[in-house]
Amino acid sequence: MNQYQYAIFKFKIVLPCLIALCHVSSLHATVYQCEKKGVVEFSQFPCGDDAKLISVKEQNPSLSSQIVANENIDTSGVDSYIRTRQIDADIQQHQDKIDSLSEKMNQQIAALGEQSDAQLNNLSGAKKETAIANQMTSISERYNVLIAREQRDIDRLLKEKHALPASKNTSEIDQQSTQSKGIDSFIRSQEIKRDVEQRQSKIDTYQAQMDRQIAALEAQAKEQPNNLTDATFDNSLSRKMSALTSKYATLIDVEQHQIDRLLQELASIE
Repeated sequence: MNQYQYAIFKFKIVLPCLIALCHVSSLHATVYQCEKKGVVEFSQFPCGDDAKLISVKEQNPSLSSQIVANENIDTSGVDSYIRTRQIDADIQQHQDKIDSLSEKMNQQIAALGEQSDAQLNNLSGAKKETAIANQMTSISERYNVLIAREQRDIDRLLKEKHALPASKNTSEIDQQSTQSKGIDSFIRSQEIKRDVEQRQSKIDTYQAQMDRQIAALEAQAKEQPNNLTDATFDNSLSRKMSALTSKYATLIDVEQHQIDRLLQELASIE
């Protein structure tokens, strides 16, 4: 770094500090400029025989106080707003995963059901039927565990969200009138009510599907087992009923959890 570059560098560092001191002391202040061995220096006091007096006028007397005030700005509202948006995104990811897991469970159990329908009515077929029924139960239980974990994560995130302070962006609060906020709340409440109705309809559909499928299995099991083959089939039918009940219980629980959350949000709006 040559002498000129060093002088400029020092000027950039020293002058702002001196100007800040001028703000504190008065509307006008004096700064002395000197040159020592080719290096320009600035000082509040004469720094040499060749010192040049520079008058610094304060352009904004309130600037220094604004700077001090800005250092104490409470950013908790902004942080809360950002965290709320992140929580909403995380919740949506967990809900998407629940939907994906539910679909996979349905597909795998349906595929096993098709295999079961193709079994021959003999001892070998009956044993295969039992094995398929066991697989159905295992699939239902596995997906139930995975979905329950996602549900717990959503509940945890919602608990954190509700514990946050007022999280709405302050600029949005300033720009949004009371009337428009009321309109937004009304629109959201209507959306929630429609969503609740749709999810309740899905629960009713799942319940009806379960009843039909269980009734079909019960019809197959009406005859008392007369031999080992029939007894084995009856055992497999019983396991199928358990698997179907577990599957539909999981699907219904997913929708019920969402309904409970929506109703909680609706209560906070109204």
